[in-house]
This record gives sequence, structure tokens and C-alpha cells, in this order.
Amino acid sequence: MMDRGILGIAGAPGLESAVLQAVTEHGLDQIDKFDGLTLYAGAGLKRSRARASSVILGDYFSDGSFSVDWGSYLKFSAEPGKPVEISRAPLTGLPLYYFRTHGGLLFFSHLELVRGLEIKVGLDVDFLRHLLAYSNRRTARTGLAGVEELLPGTRLAFDGHVTQVRPTWSPWPHTRKGIYDRDAVPLLNSTIRKCVSTWASERKQIMLELSGGLDSSIVAAALAAEGHGFAAATIATSSPDGDERRYARAVAERCGAALAEYLHDDSELDLAAGPRFLSPRPATYGVLAGIDAALGAATAQLPGASIFTGIGGDNVFAITRSILPVIDALKIHEPIRRPATALRDCARLCDVTIWHAARSVYRQWRRPPAAGWPRDDDYACHSALPDVPLPHVWDHGGERIPPGKIRHVQSIQRILDFLDRPGRWYGRDVVAPLLSQPVVELCLSIPGWQWVAGGSDRAVARQAFASRLPEFVVWRRNKGRLETLCARAFIEQRARLRPILLEGQLAREGLLDRERIEAYLARERLAGDYDYFRLLELADIELWIASIEGFGRVPASLAQRAY
Repeated sequence: MMDRGILGIAGAPGLESAVLQAVTEHGLDQIDKFDGLTLYAGAGLKRSRARASSVILGDYFSDGSFSVDWGSYLKFSAEPGKPVEISRAPLTGLPLYYFRTHGGLLFFSHLELVRGLEIKVGLDVDFLRHLLAYSNRRTARTGLAGVEELLPGTRLAFDGHVTQVRPTWSPWPHTRKGIYDRDAVPLLNSTIRKCVSTWASERKQIMLELSGGLDSSIVAAALAAEGHGFAAATIATSSPDGDERRYARAVAERCGAALAEYLHDDSELDLAAGPRFLSPRPATYGVLAGIDAALGAATAQLPGASIFTGIGGDNVFAITRSILPVIDALKIHEPIRRPATALRDCARLCDVTIWHAARSVYRQWRRPPAAGWPRDDDYACHSALPDVPLPHVWDHGGERIPPGKIRHVQSIQRILDFLDRPGRWYGRDVVAPLLSQPVVELCLSIPGWQWVAGGSDRAVARQAFASRLPEFVVWRRNKGRLETLCARAFIEQRARLRPILLEGQLAREGLLDRERIEAYLARERLAGDYDYFRLLELADIELWIASIEGFGRVPASLAQRAY
């Protein structure tokens, strides 16, 4: 059963019987049959009517608490004589993929739903080239030729012949607003609490993944402050750098929540196992399989519970270890005391002298602005990869925005690539309250220097919830880490990773630097660098390629890709 699955067709009469068979197999219900649109969904998705010719799937909040309607939803509209339209909510919108076939449009939430349909797709090698050069830049294009994703904050229109996608939301207008000083802290507190409460009010049971870090602790504090009961789960690795239990215990006790503790099972770490579920682009991280298993065991104890998570907090709260907040203050011509204070705060945050920080500001000021998305082609063949990333709907609108705020937007864009990756979240109701649209819009409007006030990262968020969390949690400067766990797993299993990396499709296509990979695999010790994370990422891509082999009957033609 696919409780949160979505499957539908616009046109494509030749697919009706196959779609009906898939619907029966996965337990989906017919939502409606509009003019030119047939839609099915699982019972786990909320349904509401906007008007007679449209339906909304998912959480759609319009109670007037904020100036915008928001949530995690897909809106389908099909009025007679007009194009079929599908809109996805900004940021946390439900995933949806679409594919032109049989003279119409096929759309689906999970690749598993269309496994048995007669659609012709193949691996998009050009997508892989971009993926290797510009990681975590999630665009509409996927690794399956012709299959595209309707990105958050966009609307698709299909008139039976042509598909057009336009943005409905952009982060850039919010970066220009400017919420200053004393207003930011109470506003952030009230906005997070309202959003968390809105999500929680729609759910009967809540399981919070409570790492003990600041972000998940803020979600816990907001739930408790608004009177919502919840259970919590945390995980510890066998190495001290991954054991956060004392922080999680303190937060759970302060919030009155029961905490289940799980120890990471190293036996779950099979780096050559491949992904747990089909996806249109590389998704799961093999090295996190043990975490998936442990936290998955926690959610299995409450099968009907919604999973709440603090994912996105670092990104939304503008975490940084740079002098960009100083540059931003200078760029927008703030009074000299603001750049001076920001310089002191950044020096303290980065644990350097003010003079060292000032020299960094001088060098950064003289340097030309960074051009677009950062390129990282480590262990890949540089000459085989593109020099320009695939386009994204947020590419335009950031003109004359200071560099720190551009980095803030890019960080939020980057985290959106992780929301459907954990295997334990597959098919579950997962809520990321810190990525709620009102929270993100507010945080984008808070200047960068306020986020480093006093020499602490995420300073506004810390101040906003300082009275509701243990002091040693809210002001902690360290973070839990997985380096020991990952390095040990890499060393123990690198013999199995060797053929995956050196004999897989990426290597055969000439996209990898085989000599450098071989040299790294032969090293006796890994002390001093974290390059093994990159090799694990490459192995995951290769394992994903193997997982989708045979999914489509033949590779997609150029005509299919150019619709």
C-alpha cells in the first residue's frame, strides 16, 4: 500500500488501463476525473476542494495566521477549455514527477508507482555530468531522461500539446525586507511556534527525531510551548563524536517528552547494498543506513505517527563560519558600528583575531563576486564535466543582493535536495517545521550580522528559545559528528567499493579520475582529510544507476527529451 502516493494522467488515453492496474496494486483511490485529468491518491493524504474543478492534496493552511497561505501541498486544477494546472507549495511541497508519453502527461509521486507502466525511459548521462560537478543543486531535471520534477514553488500548465512551468514563489524579495535587531528575536519565536503548532494540530501522534542539536531542540521546545504532546527518539554511535544523548535527554526532560534511545548498529552499514527504494535521481546515502535502521525502529513502534524533524535549521538560520556578515553590512552601507560589531562577532565565531578577520574582509572585498553555484568536481574528470550548471527557477532575482544573503539562499536551496533521501522517511508523513514558508521568509529578511551576534552562529534562533531550553544545549558551540563511524566503515568495506567505483558506469563514461581514486583506496590511513565522503557519494550514485537498470524498456529518444 502506498498511503502517500499520487498517480495521474492528463490525456494519454493509451495509459488508462495500465494506470488503473497500478492504482489497484498500490491501493490508491480515485480522487476525481476532471476535464482532461484523472487523479488517484493514497488514503494518507489530506484532500480538500478549492472549487469544483480543483482539488488540493496535502496540508494547506489558510487560517489567517500569516499573510500567505502555506503548507505542503499539490493543487490540481482542470477547468473546461483551459490547460490542466498543477501547483506545488514552496519549500515543503509534496514531490511530484511528470513525463510526456502516449500523447499526454503522466505524473507520479514515487517511481515505484509507474514501474509496471509501458513508458520508455533511460539513464540521462548528461544529468550525471552535472551532478558530479554541482552536487545538491536540485533542478527540475532528473537522472531518467524525460522525467522531470515539479519543483517547490512552481506551477505546471499542460494544454494537451505543450508543457509550461513557471515559478510561483521566490526567496529573493524576502532578502530585501530587513527585520532588524530587537524585532527579530520575538518574531522568530512566535513564527516558529505558530508554524509548529499548525502542523501538530493536524496530527494525532508525533515522533520527533531529537538529535540534541539546536534545531531539533527548538522544534521540541515549540511543541511543548504550544501544548502538543510528542514522543522523541535519539541515536548514538559507538564513538564519542556521535553520542549526543546527554543533550537529547536534557531537552526531552525539559519538554516533558518520553525519549527512546538507540545505539547505532554497525552491522547495518552495507555500503554496497544499493538504495532501499526506487527514485528518479540518486537519493539514499549508504553510510546512513544504520541511522535509518535505528530511527526506523523508533517510528515502527508508532506506525501511525507523523515524524517531526529539525532538518533545515542550519540552513534557514544562516549558519556560517565566514566573514560574509561583515561584507553584507558594508555592502548595504550600514553605519560603521554595524560592520565593526560584525567583525568582532565573526572573529569570535571563527576563533581568530580581529586583525586576521579584518584581513579576510579586505581580501574578500577586493575579490570579484562569486559566480553562481559553487563547483565541486573532486575525483571526477574535470574536462568531461559542464562549466555551467543546469538552470533553476531561483537563478534570477538575486541581482544586487549582498554575498552573505546569496549564500543564505543557496544554503536553503541545497537542503531541499535532502528532504526525500532518508530511507526511514520513505512513504511516511514527515514534517520539517523549520522549512515552513513563514519561517523561511522571516529568516531571509534578517540581516546576516544578526545571525552571528555575540560570536554565536544561529544567534537569533538561540536567543528566541533560550528561555525554553537548557542553557548548555541552546548555547553549545559543538555539533555531533559522524566522521569516526564513516571512516571506519569506509576502511572496512573499501575492497567492496573498489569495483563499484572503478568499473561502474561513471568510470566507463570517462567521468571519474580513476588514478586518483585508486591511490586513495590504497591509502593505509585516512587521518587529515574527509575525501572518503566524496568517494562514498560517488559509490551511491553508481549504486543508484544499477538500481534503475531495466526500469525503462529502451533509452529515451532525443525527441522525448526535447518536448
